[in-house]
Amino acid sequence: MSNSLLWLPTTIPPTLAENELHVWRASLDVCSAAYDRMERFLSGDERERAAKFKVPGAHRRYVAARGILRELLSGYLKLEATEIDLHYGPQGKPFLSPAHSSDISFNASHSNGVGLFAIARSGEIGADVEQVKVNFKGMEIASRFFSESEVEELAGLPPKEAEEAFFSGWTKKEAYVKAHGMGLGMPLRSFAVRFNEDEQSLRDMEGKTWSCYAVRPAAGYVGAIVAQGEEWTLKYCEWPTEADTSGTSELVD
Repeated sequence: MSNSLLWLPTTIPPTLAENELHVWRASLDVCSAAYDRMERFLSGDERERAAKFKVPGAHRRYVAARGILRELLSGYLKLEATEIDLHYGPQGKPFLSPAHSSDISFNASHSNGVGLFAIARSGEIGADVEQVKVNFKGMEIASRFFSESEVEELAGLPPKEAEEAFFSGWTKKEAYVKAHGMGLGMPLRSFAVRFNEDEQSLRDMEGKTWSCYAVRPAAGYVGAIVAQGEEWTLKYCEWPTEADTSGTSELVD
């Protein structure tokens, strides 16, 4: 997969056309001032969830991920971030309150210090990002959750290549499930993805077509975006958060 995508740094979202998917990446290791600002954006439910993270880094990154999402949506909706009202589906998928009278759909994911966000004008979408872990026992997990054809494909790859292929497949499957808003209600083995292809189409049980796109938001990370429909145009943007100078940004191409 190519890692040479041009990620446009901007705090002003581009105009969102009907056939466009805007894919955003962001570092979640933000400075204290940015963290304090973003924490004020969170709803009561999000504050409660944030409080459950006992590891300080995980807590801060969750707050940053939710804060950046609200800043992004505020840019598209031309509202203050504190005015963004989110509702949640039965399996926890967030969506804009009907009070906003907007057809914008979105989804978000984060892994360690990397956040991945997807925005579209219409239709359901899903996003997932994962850090590629060395010596991870992907085959054991694949044998439990992947389809038979996927397990066979993974087993036929060299070990090093199979590591990234597993995470590539996992993010595609997770993004597809998230796009449907099904959570654990959709078994991962009920559909198959292609590990080493950057773009593919999937057809669900109702005959609907979904487009799946592989992305690499940072070195050592893989991600996927799934959107209902076909022939999407993807635009890649980077949300330039104020970095925590005590650490190193993970957004390295």
